Amino acid sequence: MMYMQLAWRYATRRAVNYIAILALALALAVQIVAMSVLDGMLVDLEKRLRNMGEQVTLRVSGAPTRETFDRVSAEIARRVPGVNAVTPLVQKVGFLQSGGGAEYVWVQGIDLAAELANSSLSEHLLSYKPNPRAPEWISPAGAASSRPGLFMGEQLANRLGARPGIEVDLYYAERDEDGGFVTRSRRFVVSSLYRSGVFERDRYGIYVPIEEAADFYLSPEHPLDARERMEIFVLWLSDANQASNVEAAASNAAKDGLRAAGLERASVVSDTWQRRWSEVAQGMRHENNLMELVLFLNDFASGFCVFAILVTLVSRRIRDVGLLRCIGASRRGVLAVFLAVGLVIGVTGGALGVAGGCFIAGPFHYETSGGVKRLSGGGAVERELRPGESGAGRRPRVDRYYEGLTGDPLFPPRMFGVASEAGLPVVIYPWKLALYFIAAVLVSVLAALYPAVWAAWREPMTALREG
Repeated sequence: MMYMQLAWRYATRRAVNYIAILALALALAVQIVAMSVLDGMLVDLEKRLRNMGEQVTLRVSGAPTRETFDRVSAEIARRVPGVNAVTPLVQKVGFLQSGGGAEYVWVQGIDLAAELANSSLSEHLLSYKPNPRAPEWISPAGAASSRPGLFMGEQLANRLGARPGIEVDLYYAERDEDGGFVTRSRRFVVSSLYRSGVFERDRYGIYVPIEEAADFYLSPEHPLDARERMEIFVLWLSDANQASNVEAAASNAAKDGLRAAGLERASVVSDTWQRRWSEVAQGMRHENNLMELVLFLNDFASGFCVFAILVTLVSRRIRDVGLLRCIGASRRGVLAVFLAVGLVIGVTGGALGVAGGCFIAGPFHYETSGGVKRLSGGGAVERELRPGESGAGRRPRVDRYYEGLTGDPLFPPRMFGVASEAGLPVVIYPWKLALYFIAAVLVSVLAALYPAVWAAWREPMTALREG
């Protein structure tokens, strides 16, 4: 008890020790804020990928008719738990030309009503948002156009110089039986631009009516009923994170449904949003891990500050060490005193750092997503707004402070897709907070180890003479 009281006195009665506590707290707070933003960005990216993109896709050979599609969809919904809806898709590539040039594009032929009911597409449309109850591809202002409508990624539109209301031409070329190329084209009117924040979609993606896509791409194979043909079954799940778990069951149900419809030879190729975007998500996780390492090194840098201060403390208290040894204190007791000083600095600095980091990155909502508990703030909160609650109230303080200093938000829509009213997405995992705190305490104790050993192994008379 005497040793702990002495350690507390040494730790709290010298102003220089507060500098060590502040350095440790500041390093830890910076680490928490930085990682909360990086983890929040990863959560936000995955949310956009799974909510706007196709969660599970089943590509069927032979492009079955809409009647067959409906029968097979019903079979999938009946046999596979967790499937909320099944929507049709025709997915092809082509070249899009406007007055500003031509670009390779990724064409998504969709049923607009079904897409709006299940995906987050409407949240990303910039100029024209169809009424979900009676969706139309062309806005009332452009209803006079006889061309079918088209939604275009914002980055693609910038490269083509396109804007809502202008007409563009879609081209597609394929080999004929003689080995030559046959080129087809169709004109569309740009109804709206969209911004998803996913580079591949914004740079290369366009959405067109599924009937137009089927007629344009599938008519050589099915000239009489091409507009009724569907290529891909898109499954929307109650929990998108379970896509990999339901993939096999959905594929088997689709095969059985196709056989029952008389398409015994039809093949089914399945895919999930996790597999499709795994490289993108994995790359961002790698960057997060690298930043985590850099920030841990920053903690060790603050440990050198603690080390230098404790060396100074021991050198100035060496006479006290001699007196302690003369009145019967053991080497272990002296060692414990100065290690306890490091422990006090580490615990205090760690607690202040955790509190400060959470305050700057907050406010947070405690929630569980995919079985993982986390503190979510800003645009990463999955809980719907309650009556009277404003999305701006979720905006992280770091976002507000940054905008107050620079005049620009830390999460600008032009860089990160559709930024909601809640602003920057931030996420903190409780296990990471515990890890950061433990690391701060360990760094402080390790920094105290050398000066504590040096003091403990001084001979009493030598310590008194040097003091």
